[in-house]
Amino acid sequence: MWMILVAAALWGMLGLFAVTLNGAGFDGQQVALLRVLGAALCIVFGARWLLCGLDGRSLISQAPWLLLHAMIGVLGYNLCYFQAIDVVGVAMAVVLLYTAPLWALVLGVVLDGESVTGRGLAAALAAVCGVGLLLGQGVSTAGGSMEGVIFGLAAGVCYALYPVLGRRLVVQLGPDPVMASGFLLSALVLLLLPETWEVLAGLAVHRGEGRIWGALLAMTLLGTLLAYALFTRGLQRVTASRAAVLATVEPVVGVLGAVLWVGEGLLPLQWGGLALILVGALLVAIPGPGLDQVSGSSPADPSPDRPLPRG
Repeated sequence: MWMILVAAALWGMLGLFAVTLNGAGFDGQQVALLRVLGAALCIVFGARWLLCGLDGRSLISQAPWLLLHAMIGVLGYNLCYFQAIDVVGVAMAVVLLYTAPLWALVLGVVLDGESVTGRGLAAALAAVCGVGLLLGQGVSTAGGSMEGVIFGLAAGVCYALYPVLGRRLVVQLGPDPVMASGFLLSALVLLLLPETWEVLAGLAVHRGEGRIWGALLAMTLLGTLLAYALFTRGLQRVTASRAAVLATVEPVVGVLGAVLWVGEGLLPLQWGGLALILVGALLVAIPGPGLDQVSGSSPADPSPDRPLPRG
């Protein structure tokens, strides 16, 4: 569970790194491209270590699911989310993205055999309402474009499907191959797009600027690779819906970072939203009936005292 929380905290710091890249002329979608490509490049160099001990036959047998997971949970999420930001702004996009706990609750029941109690539903609703209050001031001034709303909700579904689909794959292959394949397959698709090469050419212009490359390195190593590695490892013992609720700590860290480092203030309702998110996280963190129950017939139901199969 702590891995999910640390991963969410690292994601919450992404805005601090992205501000530097935005200042260098890279918009939201271009930052997303650099994030995915940077992570994939690092994974190429570490592939031997990440794939150590993996049965090739298992990898081939799960290839269709790995491709689906990468296209939806990594590439689809990034493209939809940053498109939503471009259309309706950051605050509205984040609120729409964090409908993910509710999507994960539904998808977890349908695809992963989870059972849901009132406590689990209360945790998901508290998290979603908390994000709405936390970012409500920005939402009230954001545009209401239907296109942006659709992209934001699609980002939430993709975000929810990352743990829902990923948890099954983690059971079969282990966490590292699942994380690595998501970025490698996404990068291969991005390299087919002309815009990707334009972004890389723009990055080359800043080759002597340590501040920009430092921000890119921090975003790649901390906010992407380490965060996703911890999150994917956390799926070994946490259900998809529970992981989605715990990950709502991300906007809390992001907003607190803005308060502490940028000097922004919070309204009373926003403090209430922050408290609701923490309540939702506590509901799934404290042992007891709720989101952590998985049907015994589910293929993604590793017992705490039974090792995960590797193929």
